[in-house]
Amino acid sequence: MVLPLSNCAERGQVLVAGSVFLDVVMAGLAHAPRPGEEQWVSDCSIVPGGSANQAIALARLGVDTALHCYLGTDRAGQMVREVLREEAVGIDSACAVERQNVTVSLALDGDRAMTTVGTDAVPPLAPLPHAPRGLVADLPTIQANLAQVRTWQEAEAPCTVFADARWDPSEQWDHSDLEPLEVVDVFTPNEGEALRYLRTDSVRQAAAALATRVPLAVITRGPRGVIAADGEQLLALPALDVPVVDTTGAGDAFAAGLTWALLEGADLRTALSAGQVTAAFTLTRPGGSLSAPRPADLRRMVEAYQVPEGYSLGFLDLAG
Repeated sequence: MVLPLSNCAERGQVLVAGSVFLDVVMAGLAHAPRPGEEQWVSDCSIVPGGSANQAIALARLGVDTALHCYLGTDRAGQMVREVLREEAVGIDSACAVERQNVTVSLALDGDRAMTTVGTDAVPPLAPLPHAPRGLVADLPTIQANLAQVRTWQEAEAPCTVFADARWDPSEQWDHSDLEPLEVVDVFTPNEGEALRYLRTDSVRQAAAALATRVPLAVITRGPRGVIAADGEQLLALPALDVPVVDTTGAGDAFAAGLTWALLEGADLRTALSAGQVTAAFTLTRPGGSLSAPRPADLRRMVEAYQVPEGYSLGFLDLAG
């Protein structure tokens, strides 16, 4: 695998661009809510969500991270701002709006159901004094900012672009949605998204097909692990077996762990292992962003749980 990571030895900022929410996460439901019923649950977490999941996870892993988004000036937005500052996530480029996006997430049966108010809009990317070390965004955001992304990729220290898909509410899964892959270095769709876009029932075929369009395609499969292709190899890793409390933000945590490891120069197997352990840590507690691990937490995870065969734990040395 060859990625344009020539700037990975230099300490630059990673820019996460996307919509942000105040997540109210309820964990431990006995059953799906019923009209007129009040159900008491075992735990709750009120945390920044959406793109803040990846931004906070990256910052906790020691990555200099900034978040480009809309933030509300209401009380919900003030809560999000306060947490982002506490987590050392830069918000200088965030744009103020009157009302913060809010999501209520109900953790149930190893998955979650969500209700949301707000918008998934993202402010246009603006020129910066220096190209960011990395850009983390979804395909629609990259499509809307192609000219700026290309400028950063053509810089003396080029920006590495990490992208995921966005759920298609029309469920058409139009191939044109994948056009921004021309500027993407690492693409991380989940299994459902990849199979729908590639019109196949084989996740391996989907990964191999995506690897003809991007240097690295990584398909997340939840409890079935992850599969990646880089044009030279097809590599699959199982998930770490941990007790699942809440799945909110687990995919974002995986992407953050993967991004961190790749930017630090890790090989593919090590980077996938980092992503898997990072995601597994968040599954064991409620909430997304504030359940993200720090490097010491990753070490405790691999000591506490049986690491599947095929994992490479070299990422434990990346933070020093």
